[in-house]
Formats: sequence, C-alpha cells, structure tokens
Amino acid sequence: MRQIIKGADADEITYFYLISRTEKGRSQSEADKKRGANDVTKAVQKTGGQCRLYATRGSAHDYVSVITGIGPAAAIRLVEAIESTGAVKATLVSGLEMFGASR
Repeated sequence: MRQIIKGADADEITYFYLISRTEKGRSQSEADKKRGANDVTKAVQKTGGQCRLYATRGSAHDYVSVITGIGPAAAIRLVEAIESTGAVKATLVSGLEMFGASR
C-alpha cells in the first residue's frame, strides 16, 4: 500500500475514492444505493470532513468520491465503510492541489 502524503495538514489533502460496483452492487435497488451513499456521507461528516460523489461515464470506475477535511486514518477507515456492504470496491488515492482555477 502506498503511503498517504506525509508532512501535509489534513486540510490540504484531498482523497479520491475510485468506486466500482460489485455483482451485488449491480443488482441493488435505487433505494439501497441511496441508503449506502447516505451512510458514507454521514460517516464522512462524523469525522469532520466533506464529500461529493460523482457518477462517471466511460470510466473503469462507476463513481468518484472526493473527500476533504479528514486525516489519513479516517481516510483508510472510510474505505472500510464504503466497502462494508459488499456492493462496491473502493481504491483510495490521495493528492495535494497543485493549482486552482479562479472563478
């Protein structure tokens, strides 16, 4: 497993979760999918973070979740929370913003 970025404050690191549905996840009802997303959102908020979930098109992954405001230990625990139902598998990628666009 790669190391999470050392020497950076939790507020500086953004965590990207590349999420793919499993066979179980592909057969879930819309209500179950929404419940799962809500459960993860609550877990993120409980750790003091914020998250956004994006559906993808033409990607190897079904969703990308972008989470900020959490530390490395919480980021790893969230992978376990995301995968806990067996409906999805998540790959964690951490990053530091290099530059941002002005609005």
